[in-house]
Amino acid sequence: MRRTTLIPLILTSLTSLGMADAPTAPINAGAYGFTDTTARISFKDMSNNETGFRFEHVQDGNAVLTTHIPADTNISNKYDYVTLTGLTPHTLYTIDIIAFNADGDSTPLRKSFRTLATPNTPAQPTNLGTYNETPSTIRLSFLDNANNEDGFKVYDHKTKTLLTTLPAHTGSGEYAYADFTGLATCSLYTIDLVAFNADGESAKSQKSGVTTGCMTAEDIPNAPSNVGVYNITSDSVRVSFLDNANNEDVTDGFIIYNNADNSVMKTLPRDRYNLEYQYANLTGLTPDTLYTIKVVAKNAAGEGAAALKSFRTLPIE
Repeated sequence: MRRTTLIPLILTSLTSLGMADAPTAPINAGAYGFTDTTARISFKDMSNNETGFRFEHVQDGNAVLTTHIPADTNISNKYDYVTLTGLTPHTLYTIDIIAFNADGDSTPLRKSFRTLATPNTPAQPTNLGTYNETPSTIRLSFLDNANNEDGFKVYDHKTKTLLTTLPAHTGSGEYAYADFTGLATCSLYTIDLVAFNADGESAKSQKSGVTTGCMTAEDIPNAPSNVGVYNITSDSVRVSFLDNANNEDVTDGFIIYNNADNSVMKTLPRDRYNLEYQYANLTGLTPDTLYTIKVVAKNAAGEGAAALKSFRTLPIE
């Protein structure tokens, strides 16, 4: 009896049916970037004729988790990435990644991973309020909705920097209060308040407040008077003047300028009392030179009117 070879006939039949054009299977599956409900999947696309890729959940009867259509299905030997969402927290997943087209499916590429447990972050504080503002403090009030916080953090809304940390409040459903200290005078603060613990931070509550101490032109200090000069030498002079203000800056409340070029010759702190004389030594002067000085008091609102005085240094003998 003559033996008939069927293999070429079978291959010819399969080719005519189009099955030989199914996509090549992807390789090198990776899983990373896990959260409690998401996972990032990477794989290498080895096919140039796929329509797309199916991601099937093996433990759920190969239910389709998502379908991914590459931007260019004609390019092979490249990595592709997909984020799976809507996953169950703290669950082991085994997935099959399958390339497909009209002619069929590739061999599945299998990968397993486990989602993270849902973090037990505290509930968001609400009803954030600001009051009792001073030049350097603002009092905060807020409704504590959590019972598992380690404390509260106050962030600068614009820069996202941490401004202060507040202690935890006992119990939930009650109002908590704290003083926000060390602030700049006459400044707008917009803050984000969060509760936090080892699992992370709550959602943010936002509020703005302004410290007091803002000054206007009416707050500019009174001008000094009775400027005098004495003990004049070739390179120095002693200056005196009457302080008529009680609101000049503490550390540099008086400035003595060279009226010729408006350069600063000396700064002086505020005296303990007003209506008393202040004294300053000016040194490093040029011999036999006419100087006109102006003395002003200043604060955050600005500089007051100037009191002027002229003198001439002695020549070098």
